[in-house]
Amino acid sequence: MTDKNLPLVQSQLDAFIRDGFLHLPGFIPESELIDPDNDSMALIERGLGDLDVDDRWLFQDDHETGHERCLYRVNGILDEDMSDSFQVLMAFPPLLKAVSQLMGGDHFATSVHSLVFKLPHHGVPALWHQDPVQVFRFPVFNVDIYLDDATIDNGCLRAFPGSHLAGYQNSRHHPDFINSWTGGDDEANASGAVSVPARKGDVIVHATSVIHGSPWNRSNDLRRTIYYHFDHRSDVQLAGNRWPQSAFARATQITREAIACRASRRPDEQAFDYPPD
Repeated sequence: MTDKNLPLVQSQLDAFIRDGFLHLPGFIPESELIDPDNDSMALIERGLGDLDVDDRWLFQDDHETGHERCLYRVNGILDEDMSDSFQVLMAFPPLLKAVSQLMGGDHFATSVHSLVFKLPHHGVPALWHQDPVQVFRFPVFNVDIYLDDATIDNGCLRAFPGSHLAGYQNSRHHPDFINSWTGGDDEANASGAVSVPARKGDVIVHATSVIHGSPWNRSNDLRRTIYYHFDHRSDVQLAGNRWPQSAFARATQITREAIACRASRRPDEQAFDYPPD
């Protein structure tokens, strides 16, 4: 019998295991996105305007259009000097309940947290890849929260369903692995991959080992996504001194602080019951 207090039903849990990703339309209410929307724009504007911005702001070259320094990502959005709106969003109770369901109830924490975006006209692609996390006990995944619509025109996510079942293959050791799925085609054209358009407020959960990417954004649109990477204890215990599992204690503290931050701002809300470490 389905627990009505849990956000995900069994068919969704099964789909995630089968495909390696799960699309949750309209999962985040508009009211939850107002502050992260504004604060994410401030981070982007800072990166575009400050030549001495620190190394959390990441750039790529866009040789096709002459933009030598194309901003595409800001890491560490749960750091102490960042706006607390990103903590409040991460601690949204239905989101953490869904994470717990996907983790099978195991203790979890967020160890990597970023704002990833494609600017209008020269939004750089994410080349076909698996996220660089060697996983020892499935699942380990990213939760992607959309602040804008993601369309085929502006470079939405594309993924190979079921590719996570091959496990993580370090492309330096197995350089032909990605090509065995893509046939050498790029992020816009590889057959077998599916496009996953999303709307503002949607969530996509993707396993770190699923092969995924996204093409250039040459449209007029801005596409912003907040990423929270989640680890869980059973995997951490097997991983040894490997990143990001080695940061699990700190990740647990960050997760607990975010829940406390949200509770202080939403005193009438039932906070997620995060277990003591």
